[in-house]
Amino acid sequence: MAWEDVVGLELVKRIWQAHLSSGQVAAAYLLAGLDGIGKKRLALELAKTLTCTQAASQACDACQSCGQVTRGTHPDVHVITPSSASDQIKIQDMRTLLGRIGLRPFSSRFQVAIIAGAERLTEEAANSLLKSLEEPSAYTRFILISGHLGQCLPTIVSRCQVIRCAPLAVEQVAQLAAQQSGCAPEIAHAAARQSQGSVAAALAIAKRWDDRSSVQETLARSPREWITASLPERRQEVIELLDGMLDQLRARAVAKIGGDSGCDDYVDTAFALIELRDSVEHFVNPKLVANLAREKWLALAE
Repeated sequence: MAWEDVVGLELVKRIWQAHLSSGQVAAAYLLAGLDGIGKKRLALELAKTLTCTQAASQACDACQSCGQVTRGTHPDVHVITPSSASDQIKIQDMRTLLGRIGLRPFSSRFQVAIIAGAERLTEEAANSLLKSLEEPSAYTRFILISGHLGQCLPTIVSRCQVIRCAPLAVEQVAQLAAQQSGCAPEIAHAAARQSQGSVAAALAIAKRWDDRSSVQETLARSPREWITASLPERRQEVIELLDGMLDQLRARAVAKIGGDSGCDDYVDTAFALIELRDSVEHFVNPKLVANLAREKWLALAE
């Protein structure tokens, strides 16, 4: 992997390469932006450049150090993420990390700590990190990553150079989604248009595409078919149904703008469906929610 292999985030790459060329690398960066746009890949590329034995502003991708970062085995590059059980970075995780980077680099100029999901630091872990950010050693560099900057501890943010990462373009998301999922190009493009610039979101949409297509067929039923047909009972299926209804209502409302009537009904129904979607995500009985959604949907046909 090299800088050019990271799709998008061109401004971030230019900023970092300028810092690297001038030797003015900050002690701590915080990459903020949507999940699934390549922030972690770019953080690893910066770590590779900081530890490369050949390059100044770009990793050579040929030396032993670059290979170790790529394989995740470099002794001076440390990555921590929220644990799967609690979805948090706890004080013990931070103590282990700080203990490692407190040592002098084993084979590089720097010890590099990458903290993915910085908003998931517990208060104790954040306070422990704060001490190191306030007085960083000359051979330590921090790269924090967050998809939710507003949830990060303000004192942590204030001690980092914050770099905002823009969402990817639709074409970039479609290309990556097609490569990574193997889905048809038309599905990749459709998923990319709904992804808000996130490859992770596009991949999730593409994975559920068959379910979404089935929902569209369901919504095309006549009122009589709606009454006699069975409704989904699994939570995810009900969420897909509600999302499909909302997508159609948005399209209908846009088509009605400037028309004689009907737009208010679509908007009112959309708000009701949004409340139902929230309720099913908070463990209200999915079948009950599906029945209520059907009633709201059929009321539009009256």
